Amino acid sequence: MTYEHIELIRDGHIATLKLNRPDTRNAMSIAMGEDVQHAVEEVRADATVRVLVVTGEGKAFSAGGDLGMLATDVGLEAGKNQAAHGMGGPPREFYQRYLSIATLPIPTVAAINGHAIGAGMCFALACDLRIAASDAKMGLTFTKLGIHPGMGATYFLPRLIGTARACDLLFTGRIIDAEEAEQLGLLNRIVAREGLPAAVGELAHALASAAPIAVRLVKRALYRGVEHSLADALDLESTQQAATFQTADAREGIRAVLEKRAPRFEGK
Repeated sequence: MTYEHIELIRDGHIATLKLNRPDTRNAMSIAMGEDVQHAVEEVRADATVRVLVVTGEGKAFSAGGDLGMLATDVGLEAGKNQAAHGMGGPPREFYQRYLSIATLPIPTVAAINGHAIGAGMCFALACDLRIAASDAKMGLTFTKLGIHPGMGATYFLPRLIGTARACDLLFTGRIIDAEEAEQLGLLNRIVAREGLPAAVGELAHALASAAPIAVRLVKRALYRGVEHSLADALDLESTQQAATFQTADAREGIRAVLEKRAPRFEGK
């Protein structure tokens, strides 16, 4: 299948899904999400694929949700940057396209080749393992835009780093470097940018060389014991993010990014 906004590359038992909108720092759109969902199903149907690597084209992993799309969702006029449509329905539907990656029975690896922000970071969190370039920056910046986190942020983050640390990152929306992300437990490993492809390849081949049936069963067992399901978390996030889209703070947050200034939130 031919894709417009991503690339799907196979190398033996390893498949690589590459977000491919480098001119927008791989900002996440509806169309890209549809490509991701189709690619995930293509990988699922191929019994020869044992590992999926996710990465971004160019200097960024993903800058998060497309700003034009978000501007539409909060009711702003964004000029030529405004997308023709917003999320194309409830936020829940947008999340589901990208987070289909979390339903794969095979190991998934996020190769964070550059900045991973907002929903882009959530896409990486949905993978089983994460390796990042040492100069990559990461952040779950939703509150800085005046909106509730989405894309599984409130599900994945506390399970990886604990509730208190998740509160820090989600309440403040601050950007962290790769070293802090590794210390917090968000990353399995960091490597120099030039060494990232080799490190990812080494890990992917190690995963692909293990007994595939056993690995699938281990993955199932590891994720079985969570208290609340990802579906429950996405339902709540979708409702609450949609509610924040209606606020003046959200319009101010998106406008501030578009105008390249600090937001001035008023709690309205």
